[in-house]
Amino acid sequence: MAHSIPALVTPALLKWARERSGLTLGQVGERADIHLTTLEEWEAGHELPSIAQARKLGEIYKRPLAVFFLPEPPRDFDPQREFRRLPGIALESESPALRNALRLALYRRQAALAVYEATGESPPAVTTAAHPNEDPEVVGDRIRTLLGVTWQKQLDWLSPAVAFNGWRTAVEALGVLVFQTGGISLSEMRGTSIPRSPLPVILVNNSDAPHGRIFTLLHEFAHILLTNGGHETTSMATRPKPEDQVLERVSNRIASAALLPRMEFRAEAASFPGITHGDEEALRRFSNRVKVSPEAIFRRLLTFRQVSASLYKSKRRGWQSKSWYVPPKTGGGPPVEVRVISSAGRPFVSLVLDAYRRRAVSSADVADYLGVQLKYIDRVARQLAPGPTSDVAV
Repeated sequence: MAHSIPALVTPALLKWARERSGLTLGQVGERADIHLTTLEEWEAGHELPSIAQARKLGEIYKRPLAVFFLPEPPRDFDPQREFRRLPGIALESESPALRNALRLALYRRQAALAVYEATGESPPAVTTAAHPNEDPEVVGDRIRTLLGVTWQKQLDWLSPAVAFNGWRTAVEALGVLVFQTGGISLSEMRGTSIPRSPLPVILVNNSDAPHGRIFTLLHEFAHILLTNGGHETTSMATRPKPEDQVLERVSNRIASAALLPRMEFRAEAASFPGITHGDEEALRRFSNRVKVSPEAIFRRLLTFRQVSASLYKSKRRGWQSKSWYVPPKTGGGPPVEVRVISSAGRPFVSLVLDAYRRRAVSSADVADYLGVQLKYIDRVARQLAPGPTSDVAV
């Protein structure tokens, strides 16, 4: 049977992958339901795991199965060299969950580029650029035009969840891979990106509420345009540059301008007079109307000097101590096919399944790329069929 076939892995690769994931032998043993002694024997090269067991380790370490068969650890697959530094996260101090999420995002981007190469097609490229000295309002308008999201469309979306899915679809249509990950504290990461083309990546923390994810998505998209203009934030492997904080502030301003364009925002806000006084109920209603968080709304009001800095700081402190904007935990979770598409995004899943149908990638590849057992592939394919926009941003 397939599970009894030994995997001729390189023992050093098993140890390397585990250590790079920040996991102890005991933690791996618990997750894989494998005895500690067995794991030690595999890493020492005294015994070999089966292919099924090696694949299980790959799932835990967020590594493709093929990496365990390399003669030595790869030197060009380090997310700390690729991802910009996250505020408050020191080198090598990121959690195993974050480290694995970054690695999986990198792996999927590499997989997508490999699929394009295997099929003889060229990946789409985002060529629009932005510069930090530009007026954020101008860049915000450019982004809305580029994405094809009108103010009326934003108001018509039925909920913040639908709005997130709509913004995500518009960003993905330009050739950006938008991935979601969970199990990471919002204090550690709301989002990050690989901003270089082709196939730039935006990684969003789905522990956040849809309002927050929308802002993160636009913030990271702004980083992509700034990178196209020659202004890339420092990678995680090097010391931050003074320009980094400037680019963070600029990206926030651009995201705010894109989500809440000046004229339309001020006209809509006039219908909710209580928001300039910090009325919580008015802010909630206005937030649900425009599908933007109360904090981002209040910051925009501060930009237009419609609220005082002291009131903004007071409200912001209050919101940071609350969790009403974080989605409630529900039991069970979505079906596997929904989870796969939510995590990897429709364009990536479609690309991989199309290559599989054309036999450009193997069944083992498609399972690794999508992180799902082969028996679920048909369910994933059916879930991709066109349908109404989901009211759930999972």
